[in-house]
Amino acid sequence: MKKIILILGILFVAVATSNAQEKGIIAEVLRKSVEQKVESMQKSIGFDNEIALELKELELKYLLDVQKAETCFLCNTSKRIKKLQSARENKLQELLPRDQYIKYHSIENNLLNEDNQLWLR
Repeated sequence: MKKIILILGILFVAVATSNAQEKGIIAEVLRKSVEQKVESMQKSIGFDNEIALELKELELKYLLDVQKAETCFLCNTSKRIKKLQSARENKLQELLPRDQYIKYHSIENNLLNEDNQLWLR
């Protein structure tokens, strides 16, 4: 009986450790992606460093929350992600002046390239 409890305990610790390492790797990849995206947007649109830092935090939190919602077992994933998208859009509109928000949104949705020129489709 003691052996079974010990083996189950070891398995639980191993699974918990591997899951934590995987989440750490995903978070690091998302962080680097967000940094590149915001730096690129900053060069294209021209917002200041303070706004860039806030955007990095906002985008990283959004991506981590989406990743968490997608891996949630008993959650309504699509409904949760829609709420997260709505909250992100509202926060973007608060952070950026209207013209910068429109450019940010347009570049993000491939309506403008990074040189602020319309894509011809």
